[in-house]
Amino acid sequence: MSADETRDSPVKDQDARRAKRPFSKLRWLLIGLFFVNVVLVVASANLIRSGFIAPGANCGMLLLVLAGLHSTERYGFKNTAIFFAITEVVTLFFEALSIQTGYPFGLYHYTIPSVITSQSILFQELFQVPFVIILAYFIFGYFSWMLSHVLTGQYSKKLKGKWTVVVPFIAAFLMLMLDLSLDPFWSTGLSLWVWASPGAFFGVPIQNFGGWFLVVFIFYQLFALYLSKYDRIKPQKVNTLTSKPFWYEAAVVYGLMGLGITLIPITIYNDITVSMALVAVFTVIFVAIISFITITNNYELR
Repeated sequence: MSADETRDSPVKDQDARRAKRPFSKLRWLLIGLFFVNVVLVVASANLIRSGFIAPGANCGMLLLVLAGLHSTERYGFKNTAIFFAITEVVTLFFEALSIQTGYPFGLYHYTIPSVITSQSILFQELFQVPFVIILAYFIFGYFSWMLSHVLTGQYSKKLKGKWTVVVPFIAAFLMLMLDLSLDPFWSTGLSLWVWASPGAFFGVPIQNFGGWFLVVFIFYQLFALYLSKYDRIKPQKVNTLTSKPFWYEAAVVYGLMGLGITLIPITIYNDITVSMALVAVFTVIFVAIISFITITNNYELR
């Protein structure tokens, strides 16, 4: 069968009719709400210690829903649940291990339940690790994972060969950029966790970043190996997954996370917040811009 015949076949026409609209009004609405809450978080950042956490909690929940919806669109519910489970189990294990032994992040303990006056289960602990921290790994991890596909040109392709290692490797760097921009402010600045031996990077031990890279690479690698065998793209999903708006979503969300960091000095101005804003501009926001340009210039996407 020729390429033209394949393109015009009844099966293809049927799949095209069944395909979802490439532009998701729901997800873009949630992205807009996330932007609004980012601004509110910055406006109320100096009130965090007194328990004014609504905008921050809203940001977290919006990101969690966005990651879940976007991932389900790409991987389906089952594979999304597997990615979530891998992420949560791996990170909980290493977080708890580090709290007890200092490996791989360094020796520290969380103070979130005492600093943030909320009874929400998100701020309760399991093995001395707050639930919100474990959820953050999934949220940051998912959008970093998707941008890794953009930067390596894999998009909706099934990972094979070298890409089962390259994509996780790049994704680990992208996620580490977020931690590099946030960790000093959240730990040294807000005392949401306390290091037993403060380190050279605004109180954060350098070991922490090596540990982060290792841990996130592990759960990315496990998921990549799983996908190399079980990833399937349904025909009715092709129209959406080869559309530019779908991939713009990941780039915009990742960029907005960086934007939030750069705006913090507006209300909390000190060496840490200004330095982290600079780090975010030249890492997170730069990657978001490059990803946006890469998506725009990809003529295989519609």
